[in-house]
Amino acid sequence: MIARLKNRDYKRAIAARLSGDDDYGEIPYGGETQMQFTRAMFVTMGRLAKLDGRVTEAEVHFASSTMKLMGLDAAQRQCAIDFFYTGKQDNIDATPYLRQVVRLAGAGSQLSRAFLKLQCRLAFSKGHIRLKEKILLRDVAEVLGFNKAELLRIYTEIQVIDVPRQGGDRTLLSRAYNILQINTDADDNEIRKAYRRLMARYHPDKLGQQANSLEAQRRAREQFQAVCTAYETIAGFRKMTNP
Repeated sequence: MIARLKNRDYKRAIAARLSGDDDYGEIPYGGETQMQFTRAMFVTMGRLAKLDGRVTEAEVHFASSTMKLMGLDAAQRQCAIDFFYTGKQDNIDATPYLRQVVRLAGAGSQLSRAFLKLQCRLAFSKGHIRLKEKILLRDVAEVLGFNKAELLRIYTEIQVIDVPRQGGDRTLLSRAYNILQINTDADDNEIRKAYRRLMARYHPDKLGQQANSLEAQRRAREQFQAVCTAYETIAGFRKMTNP
């Protein structure tokens, strides 16, 4: 209980940032809480990325984007890179780090859910989730206080589709191309151009000028997130470099 009371402003701010409720809100220094949360985040990401024996450019790009989203400075970013590398090592067990998240944030909390969703999005960055990744994500969800039904809801949110996943990877990939408004035979440069164009259109910096209601802002944030997820899906499938 005492641990959860420490650095409450940091936890409130980072939860809002990672959940998309306040994408550019200031994140105060969180002391040891911040270090433990960052360690858990990137050790788990490193473990998840290396499960199939290789780390793709899409996964590296996603981890780098997460560091930026978390507002890490240069020194904190280097620590996050080191934690990611630690997670890549054989036989690393992420469970002790996940338990720190629960101790700090609480099981089933908004911050714990945001943590889990980021791990799921990393797994989807390769185009689809493999069996080993599903097993690890199920274990991560359980430690953080989420059941299988909630994990599946998060999967659905990430895929940005309203139909069941029976269509498999083709459904996910086709949806990604549709979101970027390009054909499946588009070359890599066309994909990057489409991604940059849509990111500029839906970037949160423009919400204040173009969105005059909370509902409009919410929809714009969802579109922005959908574009990010779509690019990560295609980039992972094609093994593309950074946009």
